[in-house]
Amino acid sequence: MPRTAIDLPDAINYLSILDENGQVDTKLMPDLSTDQVRHFHRIMLLSRRFDERLLSLQRQGRIGTFAPVKGQEAAQIGAVAPLQPDDWVVPSFRETAAAIYRGTPLASLLLLLAGYNEGGRIPDGQNDLPMAVPVGTQIPHAVGIAYGMKYRQKPQVALVFFGDGATS
Repeated sequence: MPRTAIDLPDAINYLSILDENGQVDTKLMPDLSTDQVRHFHRIMLLSRRFDERLLSLQRQGRIGTFAPVKGQEAAQIGAVAPLQPDDWVVPSFRETAAAIYRGTPLASLLLLLAGYNEGGRIPDGQNDLPMAVPVGTQIPHAVGIAYGMKYRQKPQVALVFFGDGATS
């Protein structure tokens, strides 16, 4: 589907990948190899199973605050897959699929959710911040990182995740 400009003082392009009948515009399909699609699917499945285990542990009182990722795995993988290793990811509390894709060990995520500070340690060379439980507090951090990269004229990206609660 072609991009359509929305009539506003500043131009915003709207892109619809699905038509009104839910059919995909094949011209917009990314050029992905079978191995890439398999990798994306594996991470989504792993994060779904891990999510189910975490929910069980939370219900047993063995871990604390936990926000399920179920149903959002593809959106997270789609957001982080195009990033380069030196780009930054600033998550909220629900981005386990993105963290797994970026290389955060499952054990670290489990420790963090169990309340251990050691779980918030991001592996060396991985430009991700730990998950932020307080709603919306990660946004200023991402803006600061992005401003710092712009100031230093670095071609990196700062990707921040936040939900509808952080917009109110």
